[in-house]
Amino acid sequence: MITNTRLNKVILVLIALICGGIFSVTLHATELKTYQPGDWKILLKASDKKPVIVHLWGFTCAPCLDELPRWGEFVAQFPELKTVFIQVDDVPPELSIQTLTDAGLARADNRTSVTIFDEYMRFEIDPRWRGELPLTLLKSPNGDIKRLRGTVDFEVIKQWLKGF
Repeated sequence: MITNTRLNKVILVLIALICGGIFSVTLHATELKTYQPGDWKILLKASDKKPVIVHLWGFTCAPCLDELPRWGEFVAQFPELKTVFIQVDDVPPELSIQTLTDAGLARADNRTSVTIFDEYMRFEIDPRWRGELPLTLLKSPNGDIKRLRGTVDFEVIKQWLKGF
């Protein structure tokens, strides 16, 4: 179900994109990488021996959109921490770029799915995951992964980080 607030945000972003002004400025500030089948193992391997946070979100998830600015604040507090944001819905990249920029995540490791994020993609990440969003995965330096479903309590993540 789309809330009025979320619908208003989407409409405003689309108007801005059509007008061209905002997009032309933010396109260069936010890099949006692709995410496709097989990338999960590559992402984990690239972060061996380091803690990593992977946050999966989508436009069809109102709590995801409400939470993104708090993620922007968190990333600003921990700029050295590898944090990856994967957007899973089929939307124009410009919409993702604008939303991430507005949330203060322009400099984060932002990715968007280039294929339908189906059960095969979910299974690759976590066989127990049924697609609920938001989903945050905390990978420890030894490879253990802690799963946080729903909006996160950032104090829980800060406590997790103290272990490293």
